[in-house]
Amino acid sequence: MFVDIHTHIDNQSVIKIVSENFEEKVLKTWGIHPWDVRHFDWSEAEWKKPLEMTGAFAIGEVGLDKAHKETFDKQIEVFEEMIKISENLRKPVIVHCVRAYSEIIEMRKKTKATMPWVIHGFNSSVETIQQLLKYDIYISLGEVLYRNENQAIKILKDIPVDRLFLETDVSGRDIKNVYAKAASLMGCEMDFLCNKIFENYGRLETAH
Repeated sequence: MFVDIHTHIDNQSVIKIVSENFEEKVLKTWGIHPWDVRHFDWSEAEWKKPLEMTGAFAIGEVGLDKAHKETFDKQIEVFEEMIKISENLRKPVIVHCVRAYSEIIEMRKKTKATMPWVIHGFNSSVETIQQLLKYDIYISLGEVLYRNENQAIKILKDIPVDRLFLETDVSGRDIKNVYAKAASLMGCEMDFLCNKIFENYGRLETAH
């Protein structure tokens, strides 16, 4: 089984599980993307309605993006609301983070969140990985495997396989090819990687 922890279908953020015979299971996620926070000013009760209507498996993608500095304070406010709902409804969080890893970690500490968080599309330093792992945050890799193989190898060496996910995001790639690429860079069998990442997904399931 191949777990694509973050991809998109019709502009909807989802988790996709693909079997060897190409059968797919799609798990919906729901949340306010940091690019879209400007006009959102709902109460917690209102946040819950779309979650309950969609039957979302996880909150996401939500988070912080310093490429949009003009709304950063609002992003923090909305992200904190998303964390509250994640904790109250016992749902994992798929996190979008651009140049805001220290703030993400600070939010994890401040809110004392216990539900699993997955940083999607990670592309930062080994030092950042070490900080994220201290707070039991999972790390998902995608395009970095193709854009900078040397950096990807360093990153993969520092992420324990029990904290690793893989993704396609908006790339249009086949998740099986992403697994093959990661296995090649790690020097491991693809079956081993599939089994370990599926175990990681299982921990997200049981966290509910």
